[in-house]
Amino acid sequence: MKTVHFVLAAALLAPALPALAQHASHMTTVAQAAKAELADGEVRRIDKARGTVLLKHGEIKSIGMGAMTMSFRFKDAKMAEGLNVGDKVKFDAEQKGDDLIVTRIERAK
Repeated sequence: MKTVHFVLAAALLAPALPALAQHASHMTTVAQAAKAELADGEVRRIDKARGTVLLKHGEIKSIGMGAMTMSFRFKDAKMAEGLNVGDKVKFDAEQKGDDLIVTRIERAK
């Protein structure tokens, strides 16, 4: 009897599988696009001793954060090299617990 139920369930679900796969693929693509899109920002302060940067930034889609001014840690202190207060930048960040970490930063063109 269990075999009959399984076969019946499989037969009913089979037509929906391509749509489910396409939906999952679309969601992955949307998440990847948001992660790949860099946020706009302006360097307000750099603290090389602490490895932090104060950024006035637009929306950061990768972490779902709206525009504001706040401090971030650099993933690597070397990321601060070549940056100056007032520079317009493109960057990405991630959140780990309470920490916001710049994972990529470059001067805007």
